[in-house]
Amino acid sequence: MTAYLTPNPKLGRAIEAAVHAEGNLCWTCNSCLTECPVNIATNRMQPLKIVRMATLGLLDELLRLPEIWYCITCNRCSYVCPMSVKPAAIIRYLRQEVARHKLVAYATITRYRELFSRFQRTRWHMAQHCLNGFDLSLNAALWHQWLETPVQPSADKIASEDLFRGSKAFRKAAADNSLRACLTCCECASACPIFCERSVFDPVWIFRMANWGLADELLDSPSIWLCIACQRCTDACSQQIKGHHMIRRLQELAVEEGFVGRDFPSCWKKADYTLYPFVLEEIDALFGFPAC
Repeated sequence: MTAYLTPNPKLGRAIEAAVHAEGNLCWTCNSCLTECPVNIATNRMQPLKIVRMATLGLLDELLRLPEIWYCITCNRCSYVCPMSVKPAAIIRYLRQEVARHKLVAYATITRYRELFSRFQRTRWHMAQHCLNGFDLSLNAALWHQWLETPVQPSADKIASEDLFRGSKAFRKAAADNSLRACLTCCECASACPIFCERSVFDPVWIFRMANWGLADELLDSPSIWLCIACQRCTDACSQQIKGHHMIRRLQELAVEEGFVGRDFPSCWKKADYTLYPFVLEEIDALFGFPAC
């Protein structure tokens, strides 16, 4: 027997009033689907479906939807939308509603956050793997090894004579993005969704290293490739530093100055995508969702 859903326009308006996601402007162009990294990697994350369900007021169904936990909060769906619809804002609201109504145990949500943190470790290890030119195939054993292996902070000391030796292009990138205005207040780190362990990814560390002209240490680091381009560091910065632009420029300089090959960015993207099916399996197991 086919199960039919009953739209609730009043509830749809209530969701829109709470999040201002402009879901009624969606014309189902699928731009969000083609930009979402989780959907690209797994075909299991559909921001468009979430927007349409929210517009129809299908709140109960949305709160049980696994996809609201698959989202990595990169905001790309919102940035790419030609109508300025904000699927990511709806997802954040739905997660809050799940917690508010106690539909998922607090301990489970805590474990979810811990899993997301350890997921960034696997991304760092994969980036290091790519930088070393190793085979990019991934199996369950290697996934779990990386998931449980903390990234050790560098023990190398920096001598004063090593400061400010970056190339002219490196120094220009720092100047163009107003890095000298950085107060190390950590607003960017507080806003960054993937800042979970300082040794894995820390925007403050990246910006200070750039300010000090430590080009070799930065351009050879796996950390600069982990940025998900959510732009929250830029939005949060009271000094109007363009953090996400700076990290993007560091990636470009790593290619231009020969720290990585010219095909590395595309190779890294493909390698990063291989991790998403594994983390979705972990999320399914954590919440008890049916396995696909």
